Amino acid sequence: MTPTLISQIMKKHLKLPILFLTMLVFGLGLTSCGSAQQSNKEFMLEQDPPFKIIEAYYQKWVAGIKEGGAGLNLHIVFNKMDPKVKIDEIYFRNEIRKARKTSQEGNVFVADFTNNLEDNVIMDLDPIKESKNTPAQKFPFDLTGNEAVISYLYSGKKQYYKISNLPEKHQISYPQSNPNLGN
Repeated sequence: MTPTLISQIMKKHLKLPILFLTMLVFGLGLTSCGSAQQSNKEFMLEQDPPFKIIEAYYQKWVAGIKEGGAGLNLHIVFNKMDPKVKIDEIYFRNEIRKARKTSQEGNVFVADFTNNLEDNVIMDLDPIKESKNTPAQKFPFDLTGNEAVISYLYSGKKQYYKISNLPEKHQISYPQSNPNLGN
């Protein structure tokens, strides 16, 4: 066989694999772009939410006894809220918590971020018992230390709104015992 004959045979037989590899790389590129766009759409932040916030802040607290723990609460007070809005979760400092309404009359919500996470973790030699631990959720937002995101349902659709420049109020230190008991 002559070198030109070998070269022609190789060109003929390599065209198909090269074409296949090119199409595969191109297809993977399109797929990853599509999934990135889908991810961004899933957590797109609203610019004009169907509510108005009067006040939002976070406040650290510490219990008077060791077993009482410590943490912080993020407070949000709404002025006007469309009746179709249901506040769901608060995303803050790489953690996600359910928002709970604290007053019947007003629209005041709090998310509790306690430092006692070990209470929720099952440590056991039996892997079946440990398998009941819930895996940590992937945090979907890139936030600074004083930013939070509210997730809410509006007409059945989940939406997100970012709060920036959250002020920190002075820490609350709870007493060891109830001062009203006369100890």
